[in-house]
Amino acid sequence: MPHDHRSARPRVAVVLEPAARAQLFGPEQWEDLKRTGDVVAECADAGELLGHPRRAEAEVLVASWGAPRLTAGVLAQLPALHTVLYGAGSIRGLVTDACWERGLTIVSAAEANNGPVAEYVYAQTVLALKDVHRRSRRMAAEQVLPGLDDVPGIHGQEVGLVSFGSVARMVASHLRRLGTRVLAWDPFLDDAVFRDAGTERVAGLPELVARSRVLSIHTPLVPGRTEGLITGELLRSLPRGATLINTARGAVIDEEAMIRILAERPDLQAVLDVTAEEPPRPGSPLYTLANVMLTGHVAGTAGSERRAIGALLAGELTRVAAGERPLHAVSPEASLLRA
Repeated sequence: MPHDHRSARPRVAVVLEPAARAQLFGPEQWEDLKRTGDVVAECADAGELLGHPRRAEAEVLVASWGAPRLTAGVLAQLPALHTVLYGAGSIRGLVTDACWERGLTIVSAAEANNGPVAEYVYAQTVLALKDVHRRSRRMAAEQVLPGLDDVPGIHGQEVGLVSFGSVARMVASHLRRLGTRVLAWDPFLDDAVFRDAGTERVAGLPELVARSRVLSIHTPLVPGRTEGLITGELLRSLPRGATLINTARGAVIDEEAMIRILAERPDLQAVLDVTAEEPPRPGSPLYTLANVMLTGHVAGTAGSERRAIGALLAGELTRVAAGERPLHAVSPEASLLRA
């Protein structure tokens, strides 16, 4: 008879490097998690899990960066597994079709990661509309105090969001308080989503780009569908003095075309937390173009912010232990539209 996970503490396998575990969980939070679930395996990496003598007992997998890709072969080693609590944003490198065929519940901690990303975009937008990036470079290079004529200011400026998922909606909420005009493009959503968020829906991507003093990319990288979505032609239509922010995936932008246009138009600024290759290849113009700022994946949770991921995972384990459906489960359909 199969084990009834509703009648006892769920048996849990953990795959977390010690440093990652310390980032996600404080000592008290970790003990709380172990009281909620019966931790039958604590492993630092995928290889250790797949060699663990009690791996077949695991009903719940708690993991983060460095988790095993859940292929049919791996799942065969985890016959009791029914729920995966994944302490990271994108599940693309974790799940395979075998997960959905098995009927696994996959929980993503993307929602805990999204808040800091939205705060980063908000902060960079404020800096862009205050012309901070250009002014700081000019002051260092020319040792002058620039005038204020070229500073657009924040109130009434149009900020465009490419796709309108969770992060973009948080960004819109932040920016509306500043009196900016928030525009968004997303062909997959109903008008009511934009209306409820107090955001102007723009029907076409070309119009959005051409109107946006700041353009922020929030489109997931969906193979065969969104690579190079932001073309050189679109970028060329950005208003004079505009700033491009990308916290989604580098390959959503045609990077070679972007480099050419940034070289041609020093009035533009690109703030890139992600690039197509990470890091960019040696000698890439992205390192030397004066109007490019590379920030290297700092937008998502870092340092103390990662405790929010641990709290989300612990809360979801509590729901699983009570026989409830997790709040942050990802459906197979939704997984196709996620980063």
